[in-house]
Amino acid sequence: MRRAAILLAVALNLISCRNAPTADVAYDRDGDGRPDKWVYRINKSECKIAYDTNSDGRPDIIKTYKGGQLIEIASDRNFDGRTDLVQIYSEGILLREIHDDDYDGKLEAIKTFRQGKLAMVERDPRERGQVDIVEYYDDSGNLTRREVRSK
Repeated sequence: MRRAAILLAVALNLISCRNAPTADVAYDRDGDGRPDKWVYRINKSECKIAYDTNSDGRPDIIKTYKGGQLIEIASDRNFDGRTDLVQIYSEGILLREIHDDDYDGKLEAIKTFRQGKLAMVERDPRERGQVDIVEYYDDSGNLTRREVRSK
């Protein structure tokens, strides 16, 4: 469970979609006179690109690239300015998703992928900071085993 707590801290303490630093470049992709895409250079090999998908003037999706490769997507799916889904990539392949599906700032699930396919889901439905349910999936995406942990 320590792993889940660490991942939650990383996920929920990412750049807030509302509190992004000043952009190096901004674009108005839809022509409404307001920026809806921002590019932030972090260093020589890393940048973040933020997108406003609902035209409220605030980023809802932030993609992080390192060495030209996508490494992370942080999303604000309910447009409240807080990250509630983080997707972590390696060499363009999805490795992990961290979910706050009820938008309360607490982790509900961590999904782990093997070669881009769902392999395991760790769930904390009671939001206690402990994994209560672990689900394992085969290469076809079928649930093969479910462990319920009670404490």
